[in-house]
Amino acid sequence: MRLRMQIPPVDPNVYARPPERCPRCGNPTFHSHGGVGKPIRDTRLDGVAVRRIQCPQCDETVRLYPQGITARDQSERVRAFSILLWLLGLSYRGVEDALAGLGVVLKKSQICDNVQAVAEKVRQLQEKRLSQRRVRVLAGDCTHVRVCGQDTVVLQLTDGEKGLFLAIEILDNEDEEQLQGGIAEVAAAVGAEVLLSDDADAFKGVADALGLEHAVCQQHVVPNKLTLLVDIAAQLERKREGGNLDATAEAKVVQASDDVLELEYLILGRCPGSQARLDALARRYEQEPLPRKGQRATPFARLKLLTQDLAAGWPCLTQSERQRDSQGRRFIPPTNNVSEQQIGLNIKERYRTMRGYKSETSLRRVVTLTAYLRDAHDQQALIEALAA
Repeated sequence: MRLRMQIPPVDPNVYARPPERCPRCGNPTFHSHGGVGKPIRDTRLDGVAVRRIQCPQCDETVRLYPQGITARDQSERVRAFSILLWLLGLSYRGVEDALAGLGVVLKKSQICDNVQAVAEKVRQLQEKRLSQRRVRVLAGDCTHVRVCGQDTVVLQLTDGEKGLFLAIEILDNEDEEQLQGGIAEVAAAVGAEVLLSDDADAFKGVADALGLEHAVCQQHVVPNKLTLLVDIAAQLERKREGGNLDATAEAKVVQASDDVLELEYLILGRCPGSQARLDALARRYEQEPLPRKGQRATPFARLKLLTQDLAAGWPCLTQSERQRDSQGRRFIPPTNNVSEQQIGLNIKERYRTMRGYKSETSLRRVVTLTAYLRDAHDQQALIEALAA
């Protein structure tokens, strides 16, 4: 995993600015109230001097910490470095050993607290920002991880145009009801118009229920359909070579062979205007009997199922070709690669070095933090997350 983030600097000579008003009484003036020493865990400093100021009206005392120092006993530099090392693949114990080599004594439980605390701030920040986003294409896909030793379904939702992480939802399974519950709130918050997914029937049902256009990833459909056409063409060729066909059967095989070539042309071209031709092909084979249990399907029965499936799913398969923005440009990606890439980067890459998550809460936090740092494209992102 690659994350390029700036570590917060620590300067014992630069102090935070005093508040404009007393937090208790609102008085705008303060006077100096001495200072105290503060031991800290840091890679370079053992301690710093903390200034104190006092309100003359209510005697409220405020502490002013040096840059990179807070009320915690760890500097922001150490906190950020411990989080970064863990995200890059070290275990909590590995981070503990790495910091010990730099002279910083930090237990793995403290490192875990650092990761979880910052990740929770980022998760809350991302939830607040969600309603401020405007996303036309909502891309969704599922993956599986282990949480407390149990297989868990994770739905990741991404901006299909910009490739930015939006949310993850933890589901009991991948049926339509569960998917709808995970997608509905996010789709409403971002004003989605199109749901981009693989060719699972459950996603189609969700899109219909939520009033969204459904775009199917072409890479999930086209290679499989072309492979099926090759198998059907081979069956038809064997029928021809076997002989013993009367004139009617021979004409039927010839017609089916021509239809296979036409279907290949239609699938490769994926022209939205081909719907009428697919409907005609589906009607041609609609009377073909399907095989009984244990029987091998004839090439004509397979063409029946294929043409019906293509005719029914053609609007979804050609959605990226049909939809245009105000400038006449396509804005729906032809594939759902953006979801798979984000799952690999935000979920799977760090997960490969783990034995699993201990809680669903930790899963949500870590994935959201990883996505936030990747999507920010700003080396200040980790510093901002610590200060949030």
